[in-house]
Amino acid sequence: MNPPKSPFRRVAAIAAGALIGLAGVVTFAAPASAHHSEIQVKAACDTATGEWVATWTVNSYAPGGVKNYKFDEVSAKTYVGDVASDATIDGIAVTEGKEYPHSVSEPVIAKQRLDAKTTKATLSVRAMWDNEFLDKELRSAAIEFSGTCAKEQPPVPTTPKPTASVAADCDGDVLVKLENGKDATAPAKFTITGADGFTKTVTVKVGENESVKVPAKNATVIKVVADGLDKPLFEGTPAAAENCVEPGEPAGSYKSTCTELIFDIANPADGETITITFTPNKGKAQTLTVEPGKSGTVTFPAQEGLTVTPAAEGLDDTSPIAWEKPADCTPGQGGGDKDEPTLPLTGAATGGIIAGAAVLLAAGVALFVVARRRRVRFTA
Repeated sequence: MNPPKSPFRRVAAIAAGALIGLAGVVTFAAPASAHHSEIQVKAACDTATGEWVATWTVNSYAPGGVKNYKFDEVSAKTYVGDVASDATIDGIAVTEGKEYPHSVSEPVIAKQRLDAKTTKATLSVRAMWDNEFLDKELRSAAIEFSGTCAKEQPPVPTTPKPTASVAADCDGDVLVKLENGKDATAPAKFTITGADGFTKTVTVKVGENESVKVPAKNATVIKVVADGLDKPLFEGTPAAAENCVEPGEPAGSYKSTCTELIFDIANPADGETITITFTPNKGKAQTLTVEPGKSGTVTFPAQEGLTVTPAAEGLDDTSPIAWEKPADCTPGQGGGDKDEPTLPLTGAATGGIIAGAAVLLAAGVALFVVARRRRVRFTA
């Protein structure tokens, strides 16, 4: 299982480049690849056959222009206790040759029927898209089963048919699905307990189901019991979600020109919306919201002593960023200088451009990193 996520985890990416040519060129960190797949799974007991039915949903994500994909590698397993067996799932299989039968815009949904003795099922896939990009790793999901799943029997007066399944998501939260079979003749009363005093009591009507979300901080140990049963439906630590995909990383930069302090933010298509407030020590604050796949810019008039402090949810570093006057500024240009008038300059200010590029290179590029918990860090 994956270790719990630490609130102190820091993810940072640093990009730098030599800027030669026109002043004002900005270098951004390359966004994370948008190619990946995600697997979701849910299950229920088919009391008509006495089998578990797992429904697998595979979603594929790729950049614009990529329309189709195929499964280059598929691995499915079922468990009875600790004993694992290879399995197949109709509709999710390796495609040989040059065919790409699955559309990126539509999920692949497949059902898998499992013996009632099954305690766990897993699925791992590796996708290849029609631009021949191969996913760097297998993407996986798993679900655990507990309780009784049997064929429908003649109803017994006032008898519930409780079952439960437990699955963790990529945030560490756990979804407990509680079901009272269609052949039950009475409501089923469940009690879910977790770490740090978490408890939840749920009554499920005949033939219905309900889900209870256990927060990650309470999900280290979970116990599910139903009234009338001698043994818990589930007791222990749920299996952690595997190979979770983090959102793309927005990239940002700042630079000083003779007349402005400029901030640029670029958000990749697979990122999450980010909102940053820039507060200067002179003048009004500005707020910039950048949606996935878009970019934005904020500028402040240059003046001596100007500093701007960025702020956002989860921002780790709130140090002010100062405007630094480039060496190639002409007298009277930038910072509110009031020197004597000078003759106009003609021709290309090549030396100034190169000097400005050197200043940008020395300053480096500031990167914003947004993880699933929306942790943001600004470095320079």
